[in-house]
Amino acid sequence: MAKKNRIKDIAELAGVSVGTVDRIIHNRGDVSLGSRVKVEKVLAEINYSDRLSTYLPEYKGQVKLLIILPQHTSGEYWESIEKGINTAVRDFANVKLKIKYLYYDQFNLYSCRQVFDEALTIRANGVIIGPSFYDETVLFANQLFLKNIPYVFVDTIVNNTKPLAFFGPHPFQTGTVQAKLLTTVLEPGKDIVLFQAKRIGDATSVQSLSRSYGFMSYLKEHDPEIKVFSALYDNADKNENRKLMEQFFAEHSNIGGAVVFDTRAYVIAEYLKTQNIPHIKLIGYGTDKQNITDLKEGYIDFLISERPEYQGYSSIKVILEYLLCNKTVNVENYTPIDILIKETVDFYLV
Repeated sequence: MAKKNRIKDIAELAGVSVGTVDRIIHNRGDVSLGSRVKVEKVLAEINYSDRLSTYLPEYKGQVKLLIILPQHTSGEYWESIEKGINTAVRDFANVKLKIKYLYYDQFNLYSCRQVFDEALTIRANGVIIGPSFYDETVLFANQLFLKNIPYVFVDTIVNNTKPLAFFGPHPFQTGTVQAKLLTTVLEPGKDIVLFQAKRIGDATSVQSLSRSYGFMSYLKEHDPEIKVFSALYDNADKNENRKLMEQFFAEHSNIGGAVVFDTRAYVIAEYLKTQNIPHIKLIGYGTDKQNITDLKEGYIDFLISERPEYQGYSSIKVILEYLLCNKTVNVENYTPIDILIKETVDFYLV
């Protein structure tokens, strides 16, 4: 497969036309997002690293990019975004890139604020941001705007900002999808709980707000009789999380469905597993390793995958095209989502 670098071969592997591949490789004309995803996947698989250098000019100076993401461990969602970023960096081999990563605790507003303050002291030509806290992100983004530093959001777009671009799923629609999926498997007469992470300094994240709005809007229109409750989980302290879970379920014995608006559904699944509660239908996000395990074991019923590698890859691509070619793209670039169940997840991860 590694030897098949002809456009014709790539088109056959991706299941698209030769013209579509040519437009993507040489950045000519519009291509549907679905076709672009297929072609980019094949290009990554065959390590077709010269596809970007064919149209980017040689740049003798150094381009400094600052990447600000939530802290993460191996196998987590944000690692996949970082993997996409690093793949793009390798593909833009003809550009002298200097990449600096900064990480903040997405469950601690003060950690985010500290990292954003540090970022403003670093000279950069462009910034990629994975946001969590609304007010802090708006302030930081507007300071970048005043400095004429372009920035790109991944995962979530933030209102009242002026990014060069955004790559990620549509938050309202993904919340709607969660509600639609859950109500198809929810036992009649049962209640639903919406879990959000316990945070320091702020109650919720920008992702959760939009997704929960989509979720509740669907229920209001289609299943207004379902009772919905809110609850916190503790990502950092297992003992504290167990206490939170025990207290909530002791007070709400009719729960039949649970939703997590971030990629840590496995935290809820772990409690359901230890307490032998298999009847609660649970839906979350992301192909984190523990999420996949719990999906296969039946403690998570659906996972929504948000194409994190594509988000990271695209963020680097557009910011370099802007800096080196003065090319702009649509600001809002919504990526497809994939709905995973235990019967199909192994094929998706191949």
